[in-house]
Amino acid sequence: MIDMEIRDDYKFLRVDDAFKALHLNISLIGVIVELDFPTASDCSCTLRIIDPWHSGSGLPVKFIARTNRALPRVESIGDIIFLSNVKIVLVNRKITALCNETSSSFALFNGEHGEGFVPYQSSPKFRIREQDKSFLSNLREWMITYKFEDGSCCFTSLKDIKEGEYLNLNCQVDLFGFFLSFYLRNWTCSGWRLWSFDIVSHYLLPFKIVHVSKDDKDRCYIFVWDGTEMPPCSFVVKSERLPLCVEPEMLPTHVLRKFPTFGSVLRIIVENVAEKQAIQCLQPGQHVKLLNLFFQVNMGLWSATFSPSTKMQYTMSRETQSFSPQRLKMCREKFSSRWNPITRCISSPSHSGITGVAHEDAPFVTLMDMLTYSNVTAKFRCVVRFIQVFPRDVRNFHDLNGKFKLLAILEDATARIHASLYADEGDKFFGCDPSDEEALIKKLNKLLGGDRINEAPRNPPWVQCCLFSYYRVKNDQWGSRRFRIFDTWINAK
Repeated sequence: MIDMEIRDDYKFLRVDDAFKALHLNISLIGVIVELDFPTASDCSCTLRIIDPWHSGSGLPVKFIARTNRALPRVESIGDIIFLSNVKIVLVNRKITALCNETSSSFALFNGEHGEGFVPYQSSPKFRIREQDKSFLSNLREWMITYKFEDGSCCFTSLKDIKEGEYLNLNCQVDLFGFFLSFYLRNWTCSGWRLWSFDIVSHYLLPFKIVHVSKDDKDRCYIFVWDGTEMPPCSFVVKSERLPLCVEPEMLPTHVLRKFPTFGSVLRIIVENVAEKQAIQCLQPGQHVKLLNLFFQVNMGLWSATFSPSTKMQYTMSRETQSFSPQRLKMCREKFSSRWNPITRCISSPSHSGITGVAHEDAPFVTLMDMLTYSNVTAKFRCVVRFIQVFPRDVRNFHDLNGKFKLLAILEDATARIHASLYADEGDKFFGCDPSDEEALIKKLNKLLGGDRINEAPRNPPWVQCCLFSYYRVKNDQWGSRRFRIFDTWINAK
């Protein structure tokens, strides 16, 4: 325990003593370990603080102001706050420090060791004193080795999420890099992409925030990954085309290359002003817990949103450890077997020979591997689901010249793509006479996972297929990159 004397003439109370000061006005200094989102309707917000003598989950501090601009704008969970003349009250039967704009004051300081003594936000009444600098330095020093363990929350893996439930995620923030890096060793064999990989990560954490972006409607998206697959969704058949992603448009290739190429990436949608202000405190390398996220499915795509009870909680991750050779070997085995989405797909009963391919010796890759591959043109073998095809009517599969044309939406655990079936490859895929509508409908329904094309909901089976990538415009090869199915067919049995 560090030596931080509480001087009577300064009138700071320890957090533990604040719990015994009901109805009294006191002053406090503490580290912010939890933050909820400002409530626009009544201009209030709540955070939770701790100090070196407090072993619990912290003291709630509720702020009330006349405008949202007067509320604290915390830059990072783990920052330090000074509170003056706050009143200890009961809020929902819980001891809470009430900070009222008219009678109380506060100041926010960066919590990192070695920073200065100028607050990045403070009330007009606040004035820093020499005593404050000593307290601030000591708290920053204590934070270097601090571990926050309240043990109150159960955290969910993405593979276990359920629609319509409120769940908790434990994340490491890294807006710029990979959670896992792979050294890819590439060989070329008849144009196919072959590789092996070695996991070279130094950290193994439950979740990773791999990206944050904003759309043209000013909505923010947090992209979260933990190496597992979100449950595949059933589909209600609709006439409109299904989207490829939760966000309005696919992210650019250079951004997608920062994503892991296996496992699902969850999109957390941030829409209202208070939520967007709150997520600005997420800092790269930081470990936070997102509590009470609401999980939902729309158009067969998983997403999560902040709820009125969502909070961000600080944690010094105990899981952040340098890998020993033994742990690295265990991690590699885990990712190459149990966490490998393709391994599960091809061993599933739903992939019991519905389709065949002419290249059984080609390696399986994920759709994210395809999207982020370094060359524009290449050949791939995937395990996917056909979730939608256009045209929907088998009578329109051939154009006026008798040429087969079909656009399919394919998905796996990592992504969705558009892929075309064209000309002879389309006829080979269905393997029946173009005039035999009954046979075409039967095979299409088998592929889409329903006895009738309009049956809902559907659960399309996992099937293997071969795809190649190509470009349509030589001067814009990446911008005109497309995918086409080839050397694949629906088996007769």
